[in-house]
Amino acid sequence: MSKIEALNLIGNTPMVHLKTLDPKPGVEIHIKLESMNPTGSIKDRIIKYMVQKGLDAGKINENTTLVEGSSGNTAASVAMVASTMGLKSILFVPEKCSEEKIAIIKSYGAEVIVKSASEDYGVAAGEKASESEDYYYIDQFNSMLNPEAHYMTLGKEIVDDMDGKIDVFIAAGSTGGTISGVAKRLKENDPNTKIILADPEGSINKPYFDGKEDYMSYKKSFQVEGAGKNKIVKTMNFDILDEAIHFNDENAIGMVQRLAREEGLMVGGSAGGNVWAALEVAKRMEAPAKIVTVIPDSGFKYLSKMFNPAWLKEKGFGHLITD
Repeated sequence: MSKIEALNLIGNTPMVHLKTLDPKPGVEIHIKLESMNPTGSIKDRIIKYMVQKGLDAGKINENTTLVEGSSGNTAASVAMVASTMGLKSILFVPEKCSEEKIAIIKSYGAEVIVKSASEDYGVAAGEKASESEDYYYIDQFNSMLNPEAHYMTLGKEIVDDMDGKIDVFIAAGSTGGTISGVAKRLKENDPNTKIILADPEGSINKPYFDGKEDYMSYKKSFQVEGAGKNKIVKTMNFDILDEAIHFNDENAIGMVQRLAREEGLMVGGSAGGNVWAALEVAKRMEAPAKIVTVIPDSGFKYLSKMFNPAWLKEKGFGHLITD
């Protein structure tokens, strides 16, 4: 029997038609189930790609320690890829990172450093990486290899999965790599494909896209992980967007629970925001349309949060508790 390495399991994820959510005949919502990647998230794609580029350039060797700042999923991907290559990794995450994500990262043998809400975990990672020539900084928020990875892999797969017929693509953005890279591929396939950013309330991405001069004043805390941003980053291509729409924590969490009950899918909060936004867009379509979004990660990473009655009550979402 041939050996299948973990890195070969990345990508070629299923495309699923959410039939229970179609709001009217001919208007379809399809999801790319990125939670099927080895660490349970879309970030496996970029780390496999970015590390390989580092190897090809001679910047990563057997003595290298990979360093990155992440809300959790990218950190897990870095830790997993490092473990397959016999490398060490140091990952910085914010304090709102779920217990499950931190446990997953540590399970691969990585060092995890949790930063408070007042500290920038990305900046902390960059500072750490500068301490030694043996440290290699992934830098997902600034490296254009991030969107390039999605252009080369996820974007191509979506076009192939949908036979090139995509009317609207919707995705949240933290680094913006997913929506920027996929959008480039989809626009090349069909310039008429609409690209819509789903942005959590409290993120500055939508206000910035909308041209608000005081976009930084819209910054506030929110519970959804892996979506939105409190600063503008290089890997988000706002020029390729056609629209940005807001979702809030309640929208996202409610959709997460609906997908579990009605579709049998355990998804994370950013996925809930993506699908909620996709449904809102679908409701306003007047002609047959195919809408595609992504499920960035698995709900199993949030059992202590969105599926935990105590957490829901603590955060003011007690009315969303289901039996």
